[in-house]
Amino acid sequence: MSESSPIKDALYSEIDRIGQTQIHKLLLKNRFSDIFKEIFEKATIKIDQDISVEEKYGTLAESMTHYLFTEMLVPSQRKISYENMELDLIIPNTLELKKSSENTIIVFFVKTSNTDEIQNRISEIKTIQENNDNIWIISKYSMDIPQRIYLTTSISFAKFLEDAQNFIHSKKMNKLNIFKTKMG
Repeated sequence: MSESSPIKDALYSEIDRIGQTQIHKLLLKNRFSDIFKEIFEKATIKIDQDISVEEKYGTLAESMTHYLFTEMLVPSQRKISYENMELDLIIPNTLELKKSSENTIIVFFVKTSNTDEIQNRISEIKTIQENNDNIWIISKYSMDIPQRIYLTTSISFAKFLEDAQNFIHSKKMNKLNIFKTKMG
């Protein structure tokens, strides 16, 4: 069993409070902004203040993305090693990356305020994904970079989820256009 984390505990506490049925209703209506407000914003309040803001927001955004992508059936691989590099998230998978980087998105969740670390990480990612439009950065703070950046705000995070969904649809990667749990 995986180790307990105050960030994941806060996230799943909010998910349990809302309930999967309500989350699925919001997902079906593409109300990603509402989901963000109901889960992310409320979870951040519950997380220990000893954790840096960047780590708190980055880890929470990553955990919430993992959960929502599972519920939305967005094909992705999480926390994987590829060519000796740790990747936070790849859409759809490393097999597709080997075949065609144009059909692959690499998502990097920023968990630090150190701009050198962030730039080094992006440079590493660019060695396997040259297309800046296919490198998506999720961050608490805006940055002047050529890659796509999404902020941990309701509007920007909703745009990230919508863009991920559109990317999957445009590449015809979704085998079934349904959510994990059918609405009854």
